[in-house]
Amino acid sequence: MVSTSSRSAAPVRYRVLYDGQCEICQAFVSWLRLLDGHRRAECIPIELADLPGLHPDLALDDCLRELHIVSSGGQVYRGWSAVARLARLSPWTWLVGAVGAVPPFRWLGSLGYRFVVRNRYSLSKCRGGACRVSRPGAERARASFGAFWSCYTLGMCLRLPLIVLAGLRDLVRQAATFLRTGRRRLDLLEGRLSICFLGGLLPNLVPLLFGELFTMVLYDGIAVDPGSPRMRRSLARHLRRLPKGAIRAVVATHHHEEHVGNLNWLAQRAGVPLFVPEATAARLQPAPRLPWVRRTIIGQPPDLSPPFQVLAERLATAQSELEVIPTPGHCDDHVVLYDRKEKVLLAGDAFMGSYFATPNPDVDSRQWIETLERLLALDIEVLVEGHGHVHTLRADVPDVPGVVVPEDPKAALREKLAYLRWLREQIESGFAEGLNVHAVVATCFPWGRNRAWETFSRDELIRCLSLGHFSRTELVRSFVRQEGDVLPTLYQARILVHPEDRR
Repeated sequence: MVSTSSRSAAPVRYRVLYDGQCEICQAFVSWLRLLDGHRRAECIPIELADLPGLHPDLALDDCLRELHIVSSGGQVYRGWSAVARLARLSPWTWLVGAVGAVPPFRWLGSLGYRFVVRNRYSLSKCRGGACRVSRPGAERARASFGAFWSCYTLGMCLRLPLIVLAGLRDLVRQAATFLRTGRRRLDLLEGRLSICFLGGLLPNLVPLLFGELFTMVLYDGIAVDPGSPRMRRSLARHLRRLPKGAIRAVVATHHHEEHVGNLNWLAQRAGVPLFVPEATAARLQPAPRLPWVRRTIIGQPPDLSPPFQVLAERLATAQSELEVIPTPGHCDDHVVLYDRKEKVLLAGDAFMGSYFATPNPDVDSRQWIETLERLLALDIEVLVEGHGHVHTLRADVPDVPGVVVPEDPKAALREKLAYLRWLREQIESGFAEGLNVHAVVATCFPWGRNRAWETFSRDELIRCLSLGHFSRTELVRSFVRQEGDVLPTLYQARILVHPEDRR
């Protein structure tokens, strides 16, 4: 058996150049990284500036059209010969590489690979590195959607075993986190910050299947977002175990059901004032009727009823005060709470991880980008998400697996901002090229970008269980919504339909 240390110390034999947005290329690289246990191949996305440093004979157009690998001795292998050499790196594929290097199998492999080369731009629909060739307009014109979807589907099928394994791994991790946190309370910052984990018979499906925890955040006497009616029993259990007077006020960050279903109940039970953003109060009087899936699993929130107070720009806490900052994007009534002295940001759902692909249908990602830009101007040492995760590098916050993320909060915000900016660029260019919404979704979530392929099974499960209410399609739509739109039906019908789809 080869030790981990010896694997990591093994010299790199080949540097593999691949198009970072071709689905088949990405699937190939994913399998190569899995099978190459000794790490003898280094996979490098093609960038023009990097090519001269790898080998003087490398040309961008050639590298985009077919696979290139550079050996440690400086020799360049292309196309099928490169595939056959890489196959011999693993005992699982060694026979394919050995047989593929001799006639007539070498001829057959080269013949099949030349077909891919001839149709390179059609297969990618000129959405990746192929767009940087000298005549991108001509390539787009001859790129067919049939070839594009064939490439996309083939890339997914090649990755399917990895997708399934990644989904099973995530289920195990999510179940472990749920067992560690279920209906418990985590006290941090010397008791000033408490994460009260909520649950219920049906709401528990969400953290188990999707990893999204339900919480009430208690910070310096302020109870933030106390869950939905189906989580009320777990909330009452926390209330019994909290010290008397621990809650001085109840606050909502926005109107979504898992945040506001117990506002009046908790304020009355604790005998404390209730503060709600003005726009949130307007949305909850009466509370909108939810789609049946959300109503069944999370619970329909009751109408907001007096007494309550409209949240002002500042909110007094037990020892200090919190600044109330409007943060539209996740929804238009969202606010965050910021302790400038302690550098703590109670972010609600204004930050839901750096990578999040299945939002509510009322997300406006253009506003979300502006919100993240403004939040980056704050001095933040502890970022608390509305669904329980805490991002910090502070030494006084212990490492709690599945809850505390040991990273700089501002680095996490920058990563989220970069992800949304990249999406905006992809979506705008896709619609400008005349792609329909489904093709734009496909080009925004290639199997090798970030965790797009690893979370494919989870994202599609969310889509199915919510009947499309939460999906990657909604994230794409969130960049093109008209003001006041939730589902931009007319906009989509006029602009998002490609001419080929009308036939």
